[in-house]
Amino acid sequence: METSKKICKNGSITLPKQIRAEAGLFPGNAVDISTSTDGTVTIKPTAPCCRFCGTVENVIVADNVVICRKCAEKIIEKVGATND
Repeated sequence: METSKKICKNGSITLPKQIRAEAGLFPGNAVDISTSTDGTVTIKPTAPCCRFCGTVENVIVADNVVICRKCAEKIIEKVGATND
């Protein structure tokens, strides 16, 4: 997704919800911000965080999706419940 945003007077930019979700960025998570010589700004999570709840604890990567064990267990429970 690509969008345009204005920089506020104090220098901040609000990232749209869809972009935060696609990037796996959650409120309270730390991010790394870097620039390249062409002026490109990159923002990425400092540590991998769960795509569903945002925690950085006990995360695994499954098919390029970062998920914590707790959320994975919840999904397994729901899938098991629907297969009965």
